Amino acid sequence: MNGQVGKRVSVKRVVASVIRNLEITDASKNFHHFVEWAFEAERKIGSYKTFVKKTATINIVNKQASLPNDFLSLIDVKKSGNSSNSTYFSQSSASFPEDIDKENTFYLTEDTINISGNATALDIAYYAIDTDDEGYPTIADNHEDAVSAYLMWKYKSRDYYNGKLARGIYVDMERNWARLCAQARGNDNMPTPIEMKKAASIWNTLVPIKSLNGLLNV
Repeated sequence: MNGQVGKRVSVKRVVASVIRNLEITDASKNFHHFVEWAFEAERKIGSYKTFVKKTATINIVNKQASLPNDFLSLIDVKKSGNSSNSTYFSQSSASFPEDIDKENTFYLTEDTINISGNATALDIAYYAIDTDDEGYPTIADNHEDAVSAYLMWKYKSRDYYNGKLARGIYVDMERNWARLCAQARGNDNMPTPIEMKKAASIWNTLVPIKSLNGLLNV
């Protein structure tokens, strides 16, 4: 796993466990749905533990540098070099990036960082989606029960709507998911809707889980 702090669980393992617990025989048919639902669950939990903190050094050319492919949101940025005499950059107006006239300021576009000053390289700290060795997204281990409950509830919802599952069981599964969601959320910080939308785009482009329909309900 990349730049990881804290224990993570591969979404592939979570999905495989749910498929096994529900004794689903057509696993290949439903696998991508489960992976997509896993991000739905993470979005509803709404915690920064959905993501990991990473650092990277990026080279500046003409006061601009490309952001990492897995970049979600910026935490901090400084001039690369001697850590004992660090120069940190502050963000200028996102609405008026042309007003970037102060020394050591920056603004972001969709995939670049643009700076004032004469830096040739930057050290950045940022949030990203972590992946396992096979390229599947990972989740924080304390989210595993909640995500699993959501996957089972979503899958069995089909039976409920088709009249094959008793309402009491359906409601119990929904309540269990809600309880575990709140428990997983705890006191974690909340990403913004824009950050979650971008996270969905990154999640959906990870090669092992890409599907024709994209992420459901995103």
